[in-house]
Amino acid sequence: MYDNNHLKGSEKLNEAQLNELRTLITGLEKPALRRLQKLMTDPHEFAVEISELLPFSIRQLIEKGSVHIADLLPFFEEMIQESIEKNPQRLANLLFPIMGPAIRKAVSEDLKRLIESLNQGLESSLSPKHLKWRIQALFSKSTYLEIMLSHAYLFQVKHIFLIHRESALLLHHEKADHVADIEADMVASMLSAIGDFVRDSFHSNEGEGVDTIKIGETNLWIEQGPHAIIAAVVDGNPPPDLRLDLKEAIEAVHYNHRTDLEKFEGETSVFVHTSKFLKPCLRKEKKDQRKRPPYFALVILLLVCIGIGYLVYQKTQKNIRFKALTEAFKSENGYLISQTKKQNGQLWFYGLKDELARQPQEILTEQSFDTDEVTFRFKPFVSLDSSIVIVRAKKVLSPPETVKFTYDKGNLFVSGTCKADWLDLLHNNFHKVWGVHSLNVDDLKISDEPPIDLSWIIKDIASYRFIFDVNELKMNDEQQKQFSNLTSAALLLEEYNHSKKKNYKIQVQSVTSKAGNTDANQGVALSRAENFIGLLREAGVPDELLEAKVIYNEDLANKEEVRSVSFKVAEK
Repeated sequence: MYDNNHLKGSEKLNEAQLNELRTLITGLEKPALRRLQKLMTDPHEFAVEISELLPFSIRQLIEKGSVHIADLLPFFEEMIQESIEKNPQRLANLLFPIMGPAIRKAVSEDLKRLIESLNQGLESSLSPKHLKWRIQALFSKSTYLEIMLSHAYLFQVKHIFLIHRESALLLHHEKADHVADIEADMVASMLSAIGDFVRDSFHSNEGEGVDTIKIGETNLWIEQGPHAIIAAVVDGNPPPDLRLDLKEAIEAVHYNHRTDLEKFEGETSVFVHTSKFLKPCLRKEKKDQRKRPPYFALVILLLVCIGIGYLVYQKTQKNIRFKALTEAFKSENGYLISQTKKQNGQLWFYGLKDELARQPQEILTEQSFDTDEVTFRFKPFVSLDSSIVIVRAKKVLSPPETVKFTYDKGNLFVSGTCKADWLDLLHNNFHKVWGVHSLNVDDLKISDEPPIDLSWIIKDIASYRFIFDVNELKMNDEQQKQFSNLTSAALLLEEYNHSKKKNYKIQVQSVTSKAGNTDANQGVALSRAENFIGLLREAGVPDELLEAKVIYNEDLANKEEVRSVSFKVAEK
C-alpha cells in the first residue's frame, strides 16, 4: 500500500517539475503554448494574427528604406487588377460611399459656377459694351463667351492663407503687391471659430464648412481640404474660375506635403515651399479708368433697332395685306377657299372656283397685289351663290333687258316685261340652270307693244329753272308746280337708261357769284343744290341718278341768274 501511494506521488511531482522545466525553457505558460501550437497548425488563425502586424511592419520597412513604395506598387496593382477581374462589383461597392459624394459635389460646383457666369452675363447682355463684344466676336476667332469672360470680371485677390484644419494654425500667407498687411493669425482663428460655429449650430457634417463670406465689396472664398484649407481675400466681383484655382492649389499642397500635414506639430517653416502653389491665385483685373461715352455702340444699337423695327414693320404690313387678300377671296362669290399658306414669300391659295366667278387677277388688282406675290391652285366647281346663279341663268336663258332675275334657295324669280316667245323659252330651259329647281313668274308681264319713246325727258329736265331771293331756299306755289313736273320726268330717267343702255344722271346746278365772300357763296349755293336733291329723292328719284354741282356765273358763256337752280342730264 505504501509503495503504490509513493509511486503516484512521484508521478505528480515529475509532471509539476516538467511544467516548471517547460516554463524555464520557453518562457511561456501552458495556455500560451497551446495558442502558439494552434497558430502553427491552423492557417486561418495565423492569417488573422499576422494581419494586425503586417501594416505596421511594412510601414517600418518603408521608413527605414529597406523597402520602397515603387517595389510594392507592381504587387498591389496586380492584386487589385486580379480582384477587379474576379469580382468588379465588390470594388464598386467599396468605392460607392466615396465616389458618390465626390461626383455629386463636383457636379454641384460646376453647375454653380455655370449659373453664376450666366447670371452675370445676362445682367448686362443688353448693354452697349456687350453689344460691342458681340460685334467683336463676329469679326474674330473668339466666341462671345470668351470675350465676355475676358472683360466681365473686375477684381483683385489680395491675400491667400493656408491654414491647418485641425489646429487652426496659419501655415503660410501670401499677399499681393502694394497691399496692406493684416493679422493673418487672427484671420485663421476667425475662420476656425466660424467653421466650429456653423457645424455646431447647423449640425453639418465634419467635411462640410463655410465656402464664402461676403463683407461689403470684399469676398472671403474658402476651399476645404482633408488636412488644410485655403482662404482668399478678394475685392470686387471674382469670376467662378477663381474657385477652380483655389481647388487646384489646395490639392497641390496636399499632394506635395501630405506627410507634413498629417504629422504637423506646430512647425510651419516646411510650408514656405507652398508659395509656388498659392501665388498663382493672386489674380486681379483692373478697371479701365477712361470714361468715354459709348458713341459707337449707341450708333450701332440705334441702327440695329431701326433695322429690326423696319423688318418687323415690313413683316407686319405684309401679314396685314395677306390677311386682307385672304378675306377678300373668302367673301368673293364663286370661290371656296380650303387652305392658305405662306411659302418663299408668296401666299398660296387652295380651293374651288366657279367658272363664272370673277378672275383672281381682278381681285388682286383691287387689293394692290402683284401676280408674282400669289399662287393659285383652284379646282372647278358649281357655286350656288345667288349672284353666280343669276349670271348662269342670264348666260343660259339670254333674257331681254326688260327682265330682271332674283334667286333664293333654288327658286328663280323673274320680273319685268317680255314677249310671249321668250316666256316659252324660259319655261323650256330654266331647268338647265345649275341650282335652279323652280321658277316664279308672278311678276313677269307679257308685252308685244313697241317701247315708249322717252327721249323727250332729257330736254324737258334741262328746261326747268328755279330762281330764289337772297338767303331764300323755299319754293313758292308756282315753283312747286314746276317741281312736280320735273319730278315726273326725272322718274322716267332710270327707265330711259335701261331702254337705251345709257348711264345718264341729273346734275342739279346751283348758280352763284365770285363777288364778295367766295367760300360763303359756294356754301350757300351747295346747300341750295343739296336741298333740291333731297326733294327729288323724297319724290322717288334714285339717289345714284342725282349729283349736286356749284357753278359760277362769271364762268358761263351765257350768263344766268345768280341764286338760280338749273338742271342738266349728262353721262356718269
